[in-house]
Amino acid sequence: MATEPARHALYSRLQQVLGAEHADTLMTYLPAHQGVDLATRDDIARLETRFDRLEDRFDRLQDVVTEQHRFYVGVTVGSMTALTAIFSLVVRMLG
Repeated sequence: MATEPARHALYSRLQQVLGAEHADTLMTYLPAHQGVDLATRDDIARLETRFDRLEDRFDRLQDVVTEQHRFYVGVTVGSMTALTAIFSLVVRMLG
């Protein structure tokens, strides 16, 4: 990456060769700061694909959690019903 003095030298030379207007235009296409990483359309497409896959995984996880929740509610209701029946039977036998 070019330093700021190097960018200024390039701009000065471009002004001499191309003129100020063309030098300005060309410099607008160069990254202004070091370390600037520009994303390409392919980068964005890959991210979208990864987000789609992640969303699918969350959907599957939600389905599993919903299924387990229904199972545990059924087991809990069944257990409570059985315990109530046993308790009622014991009360009748003692009473």
